[in-house]
Amino acid sequence: MAETLPALSEGEKQCLRLVSQGFNSKEIARQLHVSEHTVDQRVRTSLRKLGVPSRKEAARLFVSIEQPQPQTGTYQPLIHQSQRLASDASPASSIAQPDRPDEQTERKGFLRRILAFGPPLGGSINELSIDGRILAMIRAAVLTGVGVVTLLLLIAGAFKALA
Repeated sequence: MAETLPALSEGEKQCLRLVSQGFNSKEIARQLHVSEHTVDQRVRTSLRKLGVPSRKEAARLFVSIEQPQPQTGTYQPLIHQSQRLASDASPASSIAQPDRPDEQTERKGFLRRILAFGPPLGGSINELSIDGRILAMIRAAVLTGVGVVTLLLLIAGAFKALA
């Protein structure tokens, strides 16, 4: 398997190192100053090159290949563990979570996005996902429709009152 290691690009190696530390695609993208889609593409390419089904398995395999095996009678090198991001309350939580959020958490997030009023505020870069953008457009269309219908009813009521 050691012969597949040089086939990985430096970007793919960086992504797999960070995946092995428990970071998700969004956190990796922020650290490497690339988009989430670039991170996902690099991870997918490495999955194909390493011939494994999951990103965590690819990261474990990559780290085990990359780290030199300690010789008998020598000390194992110290392993540096980087600080977790400030937004992560418990470092073990991101490691224990599966690649996909569970159905209940996903449902709550979806309902929260639907019921959110208006687009997100601040920043010049749109950080919404595709489904977030579509939901924002649907909310805008529904609110516009409600406003137009209300306005027409007010105008009709005003004409009836004058007549």
